Amino acid sequence: MTQADKAESLKPGKGKVFFERAEEVAETGNWDFAVELYIEGIRREPDNIKQGHQPLRQVSLKRKAQGGKGPGIGEKLKHRPSKDPVESLANACFLLAKEPGSISYMTQVLQAAGKLELSPLTKWICDILLESQRQAKKANVRLLEVITAAYRGIEDYVSAIEALEMARVIQPNDGHIQEMLSDLSAKYTLQKGKYGQEGDFTKGVLDLEGQKALYKEDMLAQDREYLESQIEKARKEYLAAPTIPGKINAVVDAVLRIEEEAFENEAVDILTKAHADSGAYQFKMRIGDVKIRQMTRRYRKLVKEGDKEAAAEHLKAQLAFELQEYTQRAINYPTDLSLKFELGRRQYMAGRYDDAIGSLQQAQRDPRRHIAAMNYLGQAFEGKEWHREAAETYERALEAEMSENRAKEIRYNLGNVLEKMGELERAQKEFSTVAQIDFNYKDVRERLEQVNKAIDEAAKSESK
Repeated sequence: MTQADKAESLKPGKGKVFFERAEEVAETGNWDFAVELYIEGIRREPDNIKQGHQPLRQVSLKRKAQGGKGPGIGEKLKHRPSKDPVESLANACFLLAKEPGSISYMTQVLQAAGKLELSPLTKWICDILLESQRQAKKANVRLLEVITAAYRGIEDYVSAIEALEMARVIQPNDGHIQEMLSDLSAKYTLQKGKYGQEGDFTKGVLDLEGQKALYKEDMLAQDREYLESQIEKARKEYLAAPTIPGKINAVVDAVLRIEEEAFENEAVDILTKAHADSGAYQFKMRIGDVKIRQMTRRYRKLVKEGDKEAAAEHLKAQLAFELQEYTQRAINYPTDLSLKFELGRRQYMAGRYDDAIGSLQQAQRDPRRHIAAMNYLGQAFEGKEWHREAAETYERALEAEMSENRAKEIRYNLGNVLEKMGELERAQKEFSTVAQIDFNYKDVRERLEQVNKAIDEAAKSESK
């Protein structure tokens, strides 16, 4: 792309009509059409974060929260990276809008922003990626290094250091990470002018920790202030049009961004009124989501406090509530296989194996949940002591491609049921495979030794 082409593609206002129409459509809750309009706007103004990328992100999260599906195979093929960097950005933004939690699509947006040399957009998507790693159970070191490099490229050294510090916590003895941290610290210090002004390089580097702490405190304060301002804005728009679904969902989304009881109760009140006024089940379903979130938080608090008895009772009550909730959802949305899966999973956990089998047999038709549904289906058969049916279900599941962790779980379950059936050599094979992949998985070592011992004893008995 020539400089002239780049200047033309970044001309302000070219996407205005699409962004404004997208905002209008989003208010009606027609998320897919709104996404398409935002993408058309981004094609014309790829650097417009305020009117393009940010509201598109909000729409994509609302769409996902209400059960929106990820991109299909055809959409993935249609929106592959292109030789045209603007088209590559639009395609990546489309895929991310359909699957807002996808690290892969976020990375594609980052790469496209880098090729277009759009520093503000690079900063925006890097912040989202970094937050995803903060929330992850285990951050990805390779991804953190990619994020660090992107921040460094736009000279946002504070964020680069924060990303790399996360990587250092995971790999504290990695010399390469230590070298990069030293280099970034020096660049940050020079950027602030401390080396030239004070003549004390060491002092500048040591002061970086204080700067980072202040920066984090400032960001937290800004985040809270920003969220509350967004809530107030959404409240005003809702009160002006309290029957429009888009306004109702917008204010609920806004208040739920702060995980506090008072805000959640406000969301429930708004949704209760919306359901009473319109009769639309989607609002009742969102009430259930809020209550489940509150119950889960209370359960974690009881576990943290060490009150095992109260935690167990609470969990039992929560499972009963969720069973009732998902039963109603499956009735209201009979073709939604994701709801069949969630219902079947809870029916299995409650020991309602016959019901679980019926739900999970339907849920396994969903390609995204096929393997997980078959795994629970096998366990439901096992719960009924239908061991042959359980084993064959696990075997069919293993024919599909899956992650290593999922394969370990299903092979372990298969080994378990084969042992119960007395098919010790086949159980031995499955436990052995799991042990070779992960020697510390559950109690697989003990199980394998137990099966080996049973096989040896059986051989000795036959030889007598």
